[in-house]
Amino acid sequence: MILKEIKCKSCMTKSKLTDYVINPYVGCQHGCKYCYADFIRRFQNIPERWGSFVYARMNSPELLVKELERNPKGHIWLASVCDCYMPAERNFKLTRKILETIAGSPFKKKFTIEILTKSVLVERDFGLLKDLDVELGCSINTLDEKYSKSIEPLASLPKERIEVLKKAKKNGIKVYAFISPVMPGITNLDALFKELNFCDYVWVEILNIRKPVLNRLLPIIKENFPELMGAFEEMIQNYDQYCDVVEKEAWSLSKKYKLKIKEVVRHDRR
Repeated sequence: MILKEIKCKSCMTKSKLTDYVINPYVGCQHGCKYCYADFIRRFQNIPERWGSFVYARMNSPELLVKELERNPKGHIWLASVCDCYMPAERNFKLTRKILETIAGSPFKKKFTIEILTKSVLVERDFGLLKDLDVELGCSINTLDEKYSKSIEPLASLPKERIEVLKKAKKNGIKVYAFISPVMPGITNLDALFKELNFCDYVWVEILNIRKPVLNRLLPIIKENFPELMGAFEEMIQNYDQYCDVVEKEAWSLSKKYKLKIKEVVRHDRR
């Protein structure tokens, strides 16, 4: 794993996904096989394999002080192209410093904040999350550890993510689940909706089947779960139909378990 300290030009970035995103790191140690954030390598001319490098943006908290004052009010999402609680956060503590900077700012009420992670390290910062009225989400796509250990090897186990969401809710933090990505043979939507019905809401996102994603994911499926290859090939060939089936099931389960869905996300297959 390549760990490097760098300086950046900005901390808060305007985004098409939300008003602002904050990425304390470039790259992600979790290296999930289905991740499509590796496009960042092309924009920043990074030759290393996705999941093999993390660049810590050390001056982010310092830059944030002025940005909170200067930027118009809006919603902040941590983080869009990394997991802000990946293992490197234990040492660098950039996410914590960013939250502390917001908490200490006279302009903090201008912004609402959302965090999405696959790591139980977030429990360390429950006090800050509650103080800032942060909405906390965890990504999860299966309850079966044999799948999660292969496709997201450095993330916390699914049961640990669910437990940390339950702890957060007991601490008065609003919680949600990001059921992502939905994959054939791996994602049991009924089981997930049943297990996650304590959440305030969920998102559902279907697997992105663009070539860079499939080039990393399919060899893992073929090597470890060859019995699923037929289902994956059928999904790829009939992606729109697969999305229709998943979306219909998700809305049905929303009624069954009285669990609100924010959105069912499908991707352009190009």
